[in-house]
Amino acid sequence: MAFKVARVLASLALQLKTEVEEDANQKLIRQCLLDAAAAAVAGCDSSAARMATQFAAEALGPGSVRAWFGGMVGLNTLGAAFVNSSAMSALDVDDGNRSARGHLGAAVIPAAAAYGARAGVSSATFTHAVLAGCEIGARLGAAETPPFSASGRWAGVGAAVATGVCLGLDEAMLENAISLAVHSAPMLGPAGSRMQMTGHIKEGVPFGLLSGVTSALLAAQGYRGDPDAIESTGIYDVLQLELAPFGTLVFGRTYFKQYTCCRLAHAPIDAAVTIAQREGIATEHIDQITIRTFRTAIELPNEARPTSFESAQFSLPFAVAAALVRGKEALLPLESFVLDDPQVIGLAERVELEHDPDLDHLYPFATPTCVLIRTRDGQSYQEQRDTADGDPSRSFTDSQLLRKLEVLARGKVARERVIAIGLLLRQEVPSPSAYASALEGVASHIEALTPVLVR
Repeated sequence: MAFKVARVLASLALQLKTEVEEDANQKLIRQCLLDAAAAAVAGCDSSAARMATQFAAEALGPGSVRAWFGGMVGLNTLGAAFVNSSAMSALDVDDGNRSARGHLGAAVIPAAAAYGARAGVSSATFTHAVLAGCEIGARLGAAETPPFSASGRWAGVGAAVATGVCLGLDEAMLENAISLAVHSAPMLGPAGSRMQMTGHIKEGVPFGLLSGVTSALLAAQGYRGDPDAIESTGIYDVLQLELAPFGTLVFGRTYFKQYTCCRLAHAPIDAAVTIAQREGIATEHIDQITIRTFRTAIELPNEARPTSFESAQFSLPFAVAAALVRGKEALLPLESFVLDDPQVIGLAERVELEHDPDLDHLYPFATPTCVLIRTRDGQSYQEQRDTADGDPSRSFTDSQLLRKLEVLARGKVARERVIAIGLLLRQEVPSPSAYASALEGVASHIEALTPVLVR
């Protein structure tokens, strides 16, 4: 009799302990932790994070843990993880996975950091937790059958695995955690759903974290899930999950973002700005912009006049127009006042999206686009992009990710804290306690690094 998929994934998650010392995995996890800090500081003062903090304090209960970057309210471990996930997700600048078509870090890293710190686990176990959580979550996302769900449905399973590793769950317990997380995951519609992408919930990653962590905590107490949870949902390619080779890690398809908007807008932004800079085109001389892209990008809300801050993040016309009118820096981070800029809106209304069926098969492994700008004097200019910067084939360096953190932290936290975080992650993965302390701003941790800062 064949093993159930949840057991196969639980076994794989525990076997990944042997991959912790691999240089490529160490480097990518360090980068994920650095990028998580950048995403969290970007969204720490967002309305989503503020409401999440109030909910966590009132509904989940008080505690001694503070949310990252300025959290003054004492929260319990689950509450702090939920708030940190909400902050990371708020501005849509968190990492993603090309194969899985969505976001994992905002569920896995807050869970692993919170429960790893509470359990006092080592750097090696923290690394294992992040690697296993991201790998199992990404495999589920990559194995989804159409119509594809938003990230929260499978990212929460990654959070369950990461929490389970930190709690020291054995294979049977971890199998139950996975099964419970699959059945309790947020029931989100397709990732391109118009209404879903205009509210705070977006892809539901923080809610995936809640269900995933809860599943691991219950499994640790002996709470059982259905062994065939993955098979019974009918949304995953079971054969793909059963036969996926151990040695080919989907985690390696992680990407990082440089703008606070949907990943599918990044390549069009770079292509359009390249044309304008190369040809010296002022925005008032642009008659029309045509973005040729694949179907998934076409199916985003794409409002030229965004009805909310969240819908602006999922609009190719608005993101491209904002970058052309105000410069790329206007998208790191996107500020709410830009939604009312008449020049940005006017240009966004002159952007047309054109479906190119020849590009459909390239997604999700790449985000190709072709941008054409026609000027008022009748000239036309074109620029193509195979994919966006920050993808595995165009990966960011540590310095680029640190620069992202510096820019997003500006005016929010002291530069010394930013430098301390960079130093902490410069050569190796720290313990979860050290990582959480650095992001929470624990004075003793910053002071310990002070001699290094002044060298």
